[in-house]
Amino acid sequence: LDMIEPGTALMLDDSTTGLYLAERLKEKAPLTVITNFLPVVQALVGSPDIDLVGLGGQYYAWCDAFMGKMTIDAAEKLRADLFVMSTSAITDDQCFHPTQETVMIKRAMFESASRRILYVDHSKFARRALHALGRIDEFDVLVVDDGLSSDLRRHLERLDVDLVVASTRPDIG
Repeated sequence: LDMIEPGTALMLDDSTTGLYLAERLKEKAPLTVITNFLPVVQALVGSPDIDLVGLGGQYYAWCDAFMGKMTIDAAEKLRADLFVMSTSAITDDQCFHPTQETVMIKRAMFESASRRILYVDHSKFARRALHALGRIDEFDVLVVDDGLSSDLRRHLERLDVDLVVASTRPDIG
């Protein structure tokens, strides 16, 4: 939330992690929020000072999001200041997702933003998924929780990744 400035045009992906961020975006209004994720739309609809842009297309119930060519075309025609996304797995310093459809829309949103933030919990580094989305060092910032091992933290620092470690303890900022 600290990385978002009022007046930003922000893209959010179809991750449940993003829903937690979306619920706090009112604190940073005025904003423009662009998303393909129906729960984000529902969380922000009617919020004063938030211009909400839904990326239409075909609705996929399994992920509660809009995807497909129409969604990709809409994302490609926009230019956002910031894209904030999560991923299902990180293997060999690359982001992966189980479905190609998701990779395609996330990549279109990635290309449409001038700044990109990847936020994941540390467990994503132990998971695998089928489709590559992009390298973690393509992101401007990587936000991960404090469960990240010191070895992995050193590895990410060697990659010159701008790493932000977020505390999972409520008493620590």
